Amino acid sequence: MAAHRKSMSPKVDNCDWLKAGAITMVVVGHIGYFFIDDGAWWSVFGRMAAPVFFFLMGYARSRRIPFKWIFLGAALTLLDSWNNDWDWMPLNILFSLALIRLVRPYVLDVMQRYGWVSLVVITAVLVALLPAAGEAFDYGAEGWLWALFGLCQRMYVDGDAAEGRSAPDWKRMRWLIWPITVLVYTWQEQLEFRFSDVQLATVTLSIIALSTCLFLFVRGPSRIQPPDRFAYPLQFLGRHTLEIYVFQLAGSEIIINVFPKIAA
Repeated sequence: MAAHRKSMSPKVDNCDWLKAGAITMVVVGHIGYFFIDDGAWWSVFGRMAAPVFFFLMGYARSRRIPFKWIFLGAALTLLDSWNNDWDWMPLNILFSLALIRLVRPYVLDVMQRYGWVSLVVITAVLVALLPAAGEAFDYGAEGWLWALFGLCQRMYVDGDAAEGRSAPDWKRMRWLIWPITVLVYTWQEQLEFRFSDVQLATVTLSIIALSTCLFLFVRGPSRIQPPDRFAYPLQFLGRHTLEIYVFQLAGSEIIINVFPKIAA
C-alpha cells in the first residue's frame, strides 16, 4: 500500500518550482503597485518574477503562439491604458512572450551559423534597443536578454544530453550572456523604481541568486519532492501561471478603477 501511494504521488518538476515562485512574486509586486502607498519593498521582491518567464520562453522548444496570449495581452494593455487616462502604455508582457516564441527559431539558426559573432551582435542590438523597446513593450529588451540567456542554456543542456559532453561554444556563450543580462536588468529596474541603497542591494543579490538557479536549470523532475499536501498546490501554481496572472492583474486594474480611493 505504501508503495502504491508513493507511485501515485505527484511529480513536481523544476519548472513548477520556478514558475510557482515567480507567480507568487507577480502577485506580491502587483499588490504593492496597486494598493500600497509606500510599496517599494513589494516592488523589490516583484522584480524576481519576469526574468523566470522570459528565461523559460527562451529555453522552450515550442513554436506555437496561442491566440489567447494576443487576446489577453491586448485586453490587459487596454485596462492599463484605461487606468492611465487612455495614454499610450507599453504592450503587455504577453506580447513580448509571443514575439520571443516567433523569432526564437530564426535567432537560433543565426547563432548556430555564426556563433560568437552573432551572440555579440544580438546582445549589442538588444542593449541599444533598451529605450525604444521599453516604450513599446513591458520589460522590452531587458526581458528579451533573459530569453537569450534561456536559449543559450537550453542549447548547452541539449548538447550535453545529445553528445554526452558539454558543447564548448554554448557553454562559453552562457557565461557571457549571464552577467550581461543581470547587469542590464538590475540597471533598468533601478532607473524605473529608484530604489534606496538597501533596496537596490536586495534586488541585486536576489537577481544574482535567481540567475544562478537559472544558470544551473535543467528541465525535468525535481530532485526535491515535497509531501503531497504541498506538491499539489505547487503544481497548481506552476501550471496555471497564465490564468493566475491574468485574473490577478485584470482584477486589480478593475478594482482601482471602480474604487479609486483604495488605489495606491
